[in-house]
Amino acid sequence: MSGGDCVGTLVLSIDLELDIDHHDGKLERRLDEVRSQLVGMTRAAAIPATWAVADPTLSAASESILAAACGHEIAVLGNQAWLGPGCGRARLARELARRFSAPRNLGIPVSTLSLRNVDQVPHLDLLLDYGVTALCSLPVEHLSLARKLGQPPIRFGLWQPPAAWKLPPRANWWSPAAWLFRREIKRVIRQRSLLHLRVDASRLVGAPDQAMDVIATMFRYVAAKRDAGQLAIQTVAHLAAQALRDRAAIPSRSILRQAA
Repeated sequence: MSGGDCVGTLVLSIDLELDIDHHDGKLERRLDEVRSQLVGMTRAAAIPATWAVADPTLSAASESILAAACGHEIAVLGNQAWLGPGCGRARLARELARRFSAPRNLGIPVSTLSLRNVDQVPHLDLLLDYGVTALCSLPVEHLSLARKLGQPPIRFGLWQPPAAWKLPPRANWWSPAAWLFRREIKRVIRQRSLLHLRVDASRLVGAPDQAMDVIATMFRYVAAKRDAGQLAIQTVAHLAAQALRDRAAIPSRSILRQAA
């Protein structure tokens, strides 16, 4: 069923990188296990997601994500090491070429930049030069704050999804999370609005098995709502392309015509 026939929309993003100071062999192997579980869950429920990795060309996750064949998108997870203050325009251009142009040359369509530990991006014009169409701001821990922040306007030809609700939060979360999630999905359907959910896989590395069970239950729930025709599940890239097409289709109105 197409998104136009549904009354609510969910965007599911999944960040697939460890923190810079937490890289070791054991944690990386556990992250691979988490990634494999999440890919299996989304494939079983036929849920497309936006998977953010540091470098799509080098990431071992890219192949398995695309092989799931359920409409997944590969995005770039940007951090302060190359997006932070002082990195400079030339450095940014090199990094954008490596992380966006290089994977496209290999047949991986990459057009979304998701921010991780930096809240602003300098030189937005460079993003356009390297084919970035969507910019995801930092996720927030609390659902109420995500609602309050809402969705930024399109700026410089860059679409931004609504502020994302980050899961899992740092506190014990698996008991209330499923209930909160279901309540929010019902609200989204009722109000014909959009929810952006962003799962941080690094926080699942040390989580108990119960946490993965909660995630799987969430995925099955939204898949059921989709199959019932109440919910569309889209990637960031899909919604960005749609929003930018709609904006381009709006005829410009001249100042002289308005004055007349």
